[in-house]
Amino acid sequence: MRKPFILLSCFLLAGCWQSTGSLLSDMKPVQTFHAGKVVYFAADKPTDRAHEVLSLWKDGIYVMSLPDGSDRKLFRFFALPGLPRDIFVVEHILPVKCRPENSCNLITSRAESDYALVRMTKTGAEVFNPDCAKGSEITKLPGVRAGDYGICTFSNRSSLEKALLALAKQSWKTSVIYKYE
Repeated sequence: MRKPFILLSCFLLAGCWQSTGSLLSDMKPVQTFHAGKVVYFAADKPTDRAHEVLSLWKDGIYVMSLPDGSDRKLFRFFALPGLPRDIFVVEHILPVKCRPENSCNLITSRAESDYALVRMTKTGAEVFNPDCAKGSEITKLPGVRAGDYGICTFSNRSSLEKALLALAKQSWKTSVIYKYE
């Protein structure tokens, strides 16, 4: 049985920040990582590893997939003003499901996006997946709705940026580690 990409999923890693449609669509993604084979694992389970391939697709979108090209996940990285030089916003784009008989754009205004911070390392990257506890300071920002399982849904970019900048000032809590093979 292959390991699902749930390691980066918000449900297994303490929570997540999300939006319907990208709140960063007018920002230019940065191309900070090089293509290649990667191994990744949850920081608290270093022996439970998965192997995938990272490639640059188009328009600054990265694709991570199994070595056979299946199970594609889409990511973009952004340099948000005010973040340290080695820390970027990562947007995981969850494509809208398309019917097999139709061709369609994987990234639409309805595609859900999840957000986290990623820190570059000498061997790859570390992800800091944010939590969203009900009643936290983040939930008091305009346009933020706290849900179950530590999920916050953002409806505007301004609140998302404020929350990400505040997150970057916290003590770094690595959720997932990626290393080039």
